[in-house]
Amino acid sequence: MKRLISISLRLLISGVLLALLFREHNLIADIVPRLRALLTNWPWTLAGIAFAFLSLFLAATRWHIILRGQVPDLPFHIVLRTEIISAFFNISSVGVVGGDTYKIMSLSRRLPGQTMPVSVSLVLDHLTGLISVAVLFAVCMLARASHWNEIGHDLRMLITGYAMYVGGAVVGLAISWFSFKPSLLTWGRRKFPRTMGNPRLAGLIARLTRVHEVAARLWRRTLSASLVSIVMHTAFFMSFYCGLLAVGGAAPVLDVLTAMPIVDAAASLPVSISGLGVRERTFEALLAGLANVPEAVGVSASLAGWLFNLFWGIVGGVMFLRAKHTAIIPPEAQCA
Repeated sequence: MKRLISISLRLLISGVLLALLFREHNLIADIVPRLRALLTNWPWTLAGIAFAFLSLFLAATRWHIILRGQVPDLPFHIVLRTEIISAFFNISSVGVVGGDTYKIMSLSRRLPGQTMPVSVSLVLDHLTGLISVAVLFAVCMLARASHWNEIGHDLRMLITGYAMYVGGAVVGLAISWFSFKPSLLTWGRRKFPRTMGNPRLAGLIARLTRVHEVAARLWRRTLSASLVSIVMHTAFFMSFYCGLLAVGGAAPVLDVLTAMPIVDAAASLPVSISGLGVRERTFEALLAGLANVPEAVGVSASLAGWLFNLFWGIVGGVMFLRAKHTAIIPPEAQCA
């Protein structure tokens, strides 16, 4: 019942947001003609689709780097296939099954008894994503620091709020890193046996401790994955820049790269289906404030970028329908 209510609310919110957008910017007169330009400006359309695939390829590369530290014999093509299919669930999910759930289920089925390493690798994968977005956003803000006073007050508040959010997350991650050192946890269990012995808290601490141990052991791989992640997010953001150019808009690429971390964070909030409505409104406001992009163009560009990534989600859906989920048998078992 709770899931049904959650899904219904997200459908309702997406519908209301899109209805308000298309009421403000006439769907037939303002949006559709610009989306038709995707055919006319086909080189930018193809570039956007290519950047969307590149982001998926690099996402698979990032995850594979971490996974190989725990499952050395896992082929890259399986991880890439899983990543593409998960794109289908990320786009189509209405709250029941998402991309991460599919990744864990798929690889756990292929790797019997390896559910924990797969889950831990996925947590590390997301943490490298957080670090890379923070780095990319900081670089973009430093690059356009001289134009800070040209931005409106409301937009400055939005950017500052996001900077505090992502900065606080990185600081929290650093604190957690030191908090889950074995020596500190041993001291905590000795000093606070009641609190640390609570079954729920103990289970959470055990899982986070496992993540800490794997990250400490695979720190070189984690660092490499973070560097790959910076390029991955850049490619994903560039798909929306191509969408802007494909619908006939124009803006400095730096402005788009500055806006996209905030847009992506807003679209990731569990309040709508695939971020629809939230993404368009945020992209519209940021591009209008940063680069004076007409609002209808901003909405169209956001929809175009979403369509580029939707393309690979549909490809992932076709691959999922044709997939045969067989277990990977270790070489030593085959010999036996």
